[in-house]
Amino acid sequence: MKPFYIGIDPGKSGGIVGLTNGKINVIDKMPQTTKQLWDYFIYLGFPNMLEREKTYVCIEAVHSMPTDGVRSSFSFGHHLGELDMAFSVLTIDPIRVRPVDWQRSFGIQRIKGESKYAYKGRLVDLAKSLCRADERDKMTRFTADAYLIALFLSKNLERLTK
Repeated sequence: MKPFYIGIDPGKSGGIVGLTNGKINVIDKMPQTTKQLWDYFIYLGFPNMLEREKTYVCIEAVHSMPTDGVRSSFSFGHHLGELDMAFSVLTIDPIRVRPVDWQRSFGIQRIKGESKYAYKGRLVDLAKSLCRADERDKMTRFTADAYLIALFLSKNLERLTK
């Protein structure tokens, strides 16, 4: 039974990536509604997958920022609640990782004065450099963080589950 590692960037412009033996099995933009999210997990094979594979899930532990608007903060919190409910029903206890922790493990951080767009571009470039050549065209601004989170999980599972 090969472990299945799922990395989730939970924002509305985030993504979901699943890896087995370093190979991307699943890579998609984050579903936008509760129904789409649940349908996506059914599409992935939950809950049957849990019976046949060891599945680990890592969600980026992000929070609203003081510069975020009230509406976007509420929307983000609502989306995290949807993920929490789905995993609760699926009896999965996801691992949470702060962005600074997974980013530091890859030796990347935002440079002072760097725009969010430019930094995201560097994350995409990093993800493309780490994935298999035949998977590079799948890496986008929506999926790069999720890929790096799944890769971080696969390389640090023992430390993260202690």
